[in-house]
Amino acid sequence: MRLSEKSTSHDCKACITRSHNEDCARRWGITIDDGWDQLNRSFMFGLLVVMGTTVTVRQYTGSVISCDGFKKFGSTFAEGYCWSIGLHTLEVAYNLPAAFAPYPGIFPEELSHCLVGARKAGQSEDLINGTRLKCPDPDQLLSPTRISHLWYQWVPFYFWLAAAAFFMPYLLYKNFGIGDIKPLVRFLHNPVESDQELKKMTDKAATWLFYKFDLYMSEQSLLASLTNKHGLGLSVVFVKILYAAVSFGCFLLTADMFSIGDFKTYGSEWINKLKLEDNLATEEKDKLFPKMVACEVKRWGASGIEEEQGMCVLAPNVINQYLFLILWFCLVFVMFCNIVSIFASLIKLLFTYGSYRRLLSTAFLRDDSAIKHMYFNVGSSGRLILHVLANNTAPRVFEDILLTLAPKLIQRKLRGNGKAL
Repeated sequence: MRLSEKSTSHDCKACITRSHNEDCARRWGITIDDGWDQLNRSFMFGLLVVMGTTVTVRQYTGSVISCDGFKKFGSTFAEGYCWSIGLHTLEVAYNLPAAFAPYPGIFPEELSHCLVGARKAGQSEDLINGTRLKCPDPDQLLSPTRISHLWYQWVPFYFWLAAAAFFMPYLLYKNFGIGDIKPLVRFLHNPVESDQELKKMTDKAATWLFYKFDLYMSEQSLLASLTNKHGLGLSVVFVKILYAAVSFGCFLLTADMFSIGDFKTYGSEWINKLKLEDNLATEEKDKLFPKMVACEVKRWGASGIEEEQGMCVLAPNVINQYLFLILWFCLVFVMFCNIVSIFASLIKLLFTYGSYRRLLSTAFLRDDSAIKHMYFNVGSSGRLILHVLANNTAPRVFEDILLTLAPKLIQRKLRGNGKAL
């Protein structure tokens, strides 16, 4: 009963007696990656799935747009047209007083920004230095620049694709990295009722590790050393770099998704806004996520092309502005963590003695010459396997495995050198 008392909890032991050991292992929580990686494939993946579900349900159930001002066309046709073809705001209509623009970006196209200022200042535009600028003839003015807002059409797919991107590195790591260690960990979770069964279990695990570690310790060529002896360690660093690339790529591609406004400063601008007094500058949330937009409907009719302009309300952007604000802070946090994770993994690979001491403290082991020799000669792949076993098995089981495995490897090496008895 010694192993069941030290290596399993009461719930997991009951689980094992009732069902297959794999179900209990799942409840136990076998993890083959560290907390830094789990932050990406669990936290970010779950967050993006929740956001994607929220946006999808909100966008495809019920009314998502309401338009007014159309007299020639029915409301159903106008709203469907505006949602499908695209909505827009005017660049010149940002950073204006509320008296001249009903909403940031909304402005009659036939009325120029200069004319608005002229109406306010008496047929001329006031400048900062106190002088006045005469407005040109309206016929000489260019048409205002339209800013198209089309991202809302495919934003649900954005969240699903981003969630898949954050989970993909883990699949690569699991299938092409250290995924084959999971069956061994599940095997070590089996309950035992006597010391004889414990001995049989640790002997089998030690035998499995013996053939793998013996291969690592006998590698001589550079190619074999990189692919086998250090392959898993390099794969860990590669996966962490991939996580960092996904987080930075998601941040930059999100910023590139919008036609106006800067998503890269969205969160910092929101923080700074709490310290500043109100001014005429349009907030980033109103540029990135306009709640009111303009729409121009064109339709072929009996008299030719019929067109009409109106205004539409995008109610889902009330939710979107806060979802993307949460996403901004989470992405910044995860990007920082991924950078730290890369350096931490490199330190573990380069400073072998420090990771060896950490292994001893994790598994309550004593500094043994055979274990130390094995640890320093199995390469980063072997060391990674040892740390995964130490984190997912009971200290007593792990101790028995190492005390059986290390002498066998030393004896095999001495026999290969002609020094064994």
